[in-house]
Amino acid sequence: MKKFFDNRNRVIAVIAFFLATALYAWAYALAPFPESLNAFILNGATVFAALTVTWILVRVTFYFKPNESPFIIWAAFAFCAGLWTIAEGIWGYLYMTVGEVPVFSMADVLWVAGYLALTASLLRQYNLVFFNQKYTIRWAAIGVWMGIVLIIETILLITGSEAPLEDFFRYFYLFADSAVGLSALFLVLAFRGRALAIPWLTISSFAVTDFLYIQLTESGVYDYVMSGISIGLVADTLYVAAYLVVAWGVLEQYFLLKSHADHIETEN
Repeated sequence: MKKFFDNRNRVIAVIAFFLATALYAWAYALAPFPESLNAFILNGATVFAALTVTWILVRVTFYFKPNESPFIIWAAFAFCAGLWTIAEGIWGYLYMTVGEVPVFSMADVLWVAGYLALTASLLRQYNLVFFNQKYTIRWAAIGVWMGIVLIIETILLITGSEAPLEDFFRYFYLFADSAVGLSALFLVLAFRGRALAIPWLTISSFAVTDFLYIQLTESGVYDYVMSGISIGLVADTLYVAAYLVVAWGVLEQYFLLKSHADHIETEN
């Protein structure tokens, strides 16, 4: 704990993340601004949270040279975050202009592409950890994604979904986040819980937010309002918080690299 507080930048970042989450919840719950401005602030906050993750990942990426293996890992991760940032922006724009975001939009294309980039990042990291199982890991990844599609299609057939496209993507994000989260947890075990595991561990936070969103929407509770406050506040605030949790995770990686680089410069 003492080491945590020794890094002033780390403390400032964590406080800023907590304040950002609290301010988002405040703006969501009380809507203190005109409707259009409040909607812009809430959607902008999600984009800004995703952009923060992207910016930190870009900084982490360029701590390595292009010919070094970690460069590809973090570049693919940064590319994923960048695609998700643009997707959040498109979704927010559609929400503010159309009112109801289409079941399938360009935002979904970018989100799915982001998962592919994140898969490439995870595969590269796995190859470094388990270098003698390169092809096994690659086929396992293909099998996981094919399995996700098959499971979702089975669920839709069994439940007799009346909106298959909408339901497909609703379940896809949950299963995709869960698969990525489990893959990240295996890396955490491989790193034995050390600092290198933190960025991967934080990714699993999206599985929690997507599960909660599905539960609230399917039960019809999402749109309920109690004492003037929407129940959706919980799900949406946690979604923004999930981005900030990932931001904290990759920021820890940045601090680790910076500390190592400063140590080398001191020795020289």
